[in-house]
This record gives sequence, C-alpha cells and structure tokens, in this order.
Amino acid sequence: MKILILNGSPRPDGNTAAMVGAYKAGAESAGHSVTVYNVCRMNIKGCLACEYCHTKAFRTCVQKDDMQMIYPALDEADMIVLASPIYYHGFSGQLQCAINRIYAPGYPKKLRKAALLLSSGDKGVYDGAVFAYRNSFLEYLHLEDMGIFTAAGSENKSEELLNGLTAAGAALTDPDDRNVARLVISSGNVTVKARLNNTMAARDLMNRLPMTVTGVDSGIDYCCECGDGALDRSEMQDGWKNGDINLSGGWFAILYGGEEESASYHQMIIAHLTEEDNRLIQTLPGQASFRLSLEEPYRR
Repeated sequence: MKILILNGSPRPDGNTAAMVGAYKAGAESAGHSVTVYNVCRMNIKGCLACEYCHTKAFRTCVQKDDMQMIYPALDEADMIVLASPIYYHGFSGQLQCAINRIYAPGYPKKLRKAALLLSSGDKGVYDGAVFAYRNSFLEYLHLEDMGIFTAAGSENKSEELLNGLTAAGAALTDPDDRNVARLVISSGNVTVKARLNNTMAARDLMNRLPMTVTGVDSGIDYCCECGDGALDRSEMQDGWKNGDINLSGGWFAILYGGEEESASYHQMIIAHLTEEDNRLIQTLPGQASFRLSLEEPYRR
C-alpha cells in the first residue's frame, strides 16, 4: 500500500514530527511505502477559488507551486495521513492550504483509507481538526478511518505514545474488496446491490445519494434520465459487461444485456451487479422507478 503523509508542523524535530516518524516506521515495517511531505517547508499557496481546475484544465491547478509535487503522489496513494499541531482548535495554516488545494483533483484516484495525527499542549482542543477530517475526508471522499491519534502535554514523545503509533502503522493492511462501497437499487419488492468502482463518477454519485430515477426497459437495459455529476472522461470505456451500470451522457443505465453488441458505445461504468441480482432486475415491468442509495454503513 502507498501511504502519503502530509505533516503540517513547522518544527522539524517537534512533537508532530515524532508522531509521524513512529507511524511511518511501523507502516514501513509491514511492507508499506510511505512518502512524507513537510508542507510547512514547501511553497504552497492558498486556493484562489478561480475554478480553473474544473472549467478550463480538468484536475489541473492554475498555480504552479510545490503542490505540483504532491498531486502525483496523491493520485497514487491508497491512504492519506494528516498530521498537525493544533492551532486555534484546527490544523496549522500551512496544512490547511494544502488540504484546500486538493479541490483541484477533486477525487484522488486510488484513496481508500485515512488517519489523523494531532499534537497539542492541552487536551480537549481537537474538535475543529477532527470535524474537518471526518467530513472532508471520511465522509466526502468516502475513506475508511484507520484511526485518530492525539497527544497532549506530557504525552508528546512519550514511549507509550510512540510505541502505540508504531504498532498502529505496523497493523495497517492493504485495501481489499470488503471495503468497497455498494449502491443499493430498489424498485417495488426488488432490491439489489451493485459494487461501486473507484472512478470519479462513482465517488461523486455517493455524495449525491439518495435519489430516485425512472427508467424504461429497452430490451437490454433500463435507461433513466440523470445528471452526470463529476466525470473524468479518461475513465470512460467502450462497451460493457452484462450487469454493468452506466452514468454518463445524462443517463443512468442498468445494462442487464447486450454485452456482445456493445463495443461501439462509449460510457462511464460506475458499478456492477452480480449475475443473480442482474436476473432480478430483468423481472421488473417495462417502466420502473428506482430508488438509489448508499449501503449504510458503506464499508463492510
């Protein structure tokens, strides 16, 4: 597993750096690859809110500073770790700038897990940082929580703390299929679950659910009008497999048949039904409404 750590402390030998070092050592002992960026020693400016990355150059920030070093590592990472001292109940300003700039790529391509390391002088000051972590990373990016680790006052650099962080890093495992989100599709008395992939379109749909769409059976699929949402066109493909689910071109389509003649169609596949669930879909009437929701909890 590739792990990216963003260290938001300006002190190279401080308490946060010690936490990062212990966690990194543990993860590397388990065979994981760990890259640490000390963002306070980098030239990373704040987001300009210019929307260049979403309107003119897809997933590309207009600012050519040191975030250009982090973006490729972010797209390759399976896990992200945020590490920071607590300043005014939140992250350091330098780390917050880096976090805000993740807006440009939107949904990093492989991220599945996250963890949070926080150092402070006193206890009970973590609410701001924890809120941002849970809502912007665990919920919005739909990442699996690998733990929130805090150290206050004399706990910093203690043997107990550092040993615990090393053990937590060593206990990390690669992402697996048990942690894949599932789209729940319900119509009448039929409910099926489709395994979502890690495309931008799939992860964006997770943040738009629940919704209801109405479709007509064409003989090979149920085709329903539905806005695209966020879409990386480089992830689109020609053709489909029976049981695939498409979300592109203004359509949500449950492609239950027609695989053999599908090569000329270009679409965004976001999920796939099992053979059994694909057969169940074909028992529905010629016109049907589908309630789309995210399996809760979405991690199994």
